[in-house]
Amino acid sequence: MLKNPKKIIICEKDEKRRNFVKEHYKNVIVVSPKECMETLKNECENKGADVVIEVAGSAESFEMAWQMARPNAIVAIVALYDKPVSLPLPEMYGKNLIFKTGGVDGCDCDEILSLIELGKIDTTPLITHEFKLKDIEAAYKIFENKLDNVMKIAIIN
Repeated sequence: MLKNPKKIIICEKDEKRRNFVKEHYKNVIVVSPKECMETLKNECENKGADVVIEVAGSAESFEMAWQMARPNAIVAIVALYDKPVSLPLPEMYGKNLIFKTGGVDGCDCDEILSLIELGKIDTTPLITHEFKLKDIEAAYKIFENKLDNVMKIAIIN
């Protein structure tokens, strides 16, 4: 949102997460995976996304990411995969995609924290649970098992 894109389309299979985005980010288009390709065709002038950010980490989500990208687009892979995936180059022929990989690193933390402090990024809706450091095991249990409608957990003093 900081880059002011014309449109943001989120493809999310979990209904609770789709509803969360719809409630907190009114200008974002939210669809299920089944609706994603049709939505892109209807919403994008060039019949594909300029930038795709893949965060799910499955073979299916990887395939969907490059398929949703327009020719010459960027596909950023930040998901953690537990198995290798391969590039189906014959199917990708002519797309001329740029892939960026590597997951999340800490190189932008100072900038992100500054943007939060300045109020340019509001993480408030995302943090649904707070725990003290001494209760980190309980926090991980809730987050890992997606209990109690958790989105993100903050560890506080």
